[in-house]
Amino acid sequence: MRSTATRVLLTRRTLLAAGAAALFAGKSARGDAGGRYLSAAARFTGGYAVVAVDEAGEIAFELALDDRGHGLAVRPGSNEAVCFARRPGSFALVLDTLAGQVMTEIPAAPSRHFSGHGLYVPGGDLLLATENDEVRHEGVIGVYDARENYKRIGEFPTFGIGPHDLELLPDGKTLVIANGGIDKRHDDTGGRDLEDIRSDLAYLDWQAERLLERAILEPRYARLSIRHLALTEAGDVAAALQDAADVPNLDFPLGFLHRAGSAPRWLEAPEGGWARLRGYCGAAAADRTAGVIAMSSPRGNCVGLWDESGAALEAVAIHDGCGLSATATPGEILVSSGSGELFAISRKAAAPSELGANGEFRFDNHMVRI
Repeated sequence: MRSTATRVLLTRRTLLAAGAAALFAGKSARGDAGGRYLSAAARFTGGYAVVAVDEAGEIAFELALDDRGHGLAVRPGSNEAVCFARRPGSFALVLDTLAGQVMTEIPAAPSRHFSGHGLYVPGGDLLLATENDEVRHEGVIGVYDARENYKRIGEFPTFGIGPHDLELLPDGKTLVIANGGIDKRHDDTGGRDLEDIRSDLAYLDWQAERLLERAILEPRYARLSIRHLALTEAGDVAAALQDAADVPNLDFPLGFLHRAGSAPRWLEAPEGGWARLRGYCGAAAADRTAGVIAMSSPRGNCVGLWDESGAALEAVAIHDGCGLSATATPGEILVSSGSGELFAISRKAAAPSELGANGEFRFDNHMVRI
């Protein structure tokens, strides 16, 4: 399904408080004092949207979607951001976060679908998006030129199946891809052959389109799907996983740290054990200023915190909490929930602090600061 999000729906309370022009004029959204965040969302009354929200839960703008959104990417040095459709997605929307408008829509290429995530290379000229080749059942990275209205100018392989999240290492050349091992054929058949799932963490030189290294889990954990990634200040990749089985093994670990040239290092089980996460991690984030890693489980109604060594810090109970983003406050992680609430958590607090809520939207899996 294609998105038809071509209109801005500014909320009544925002218009009354500031007026649309005053809200967006004169400064970059990235410089706002309290911070503003983007998230895909669903209306309590039905339907989908991408929304901009502040930490008090106030919706700055909303853009209607015909289908469910997922991950987001912010273009450096600009007011542009992209909302990707949830896998298997047929569209990605380029937004002007200052004006609260859709700039353009990127359609999926023939026999390809978006897999929910993407990022900009340094300088912001190119957008890289995880996609699937529906004919060959192989993962690809679609390359889009942001200078040419996001024209698709090529693709290169992920050297795996079902890519989902991706990160770019500080060198600007090494792309890390979570090949989740699950693609559209598994979804279309209505079941999954666990022996057919091949998940790995792939390191690529994206400029040379060359595989550098692949990290593969030990055989007993082969059915775990690597889904979401975050980068730590120490230089590790933090990976959040999901159990692909219909009935998950609640004792399986769901997070690890990895550095190129070494073996994956499993995170310490959170308080109460890995069973608290119910076999499912929905998002990952890192606060590099404080050395904190967060992984959420909406199924387990829990957000786990670890330090950069992999030691467990806290397991914070939040109902249907999933979206994660570091805030401007060192050591603090913002958590969004499917109940439309926003919470702040940190390694210093045993309980979440509720910052705000809205009665209009259920926040989806991911949230990024703009």
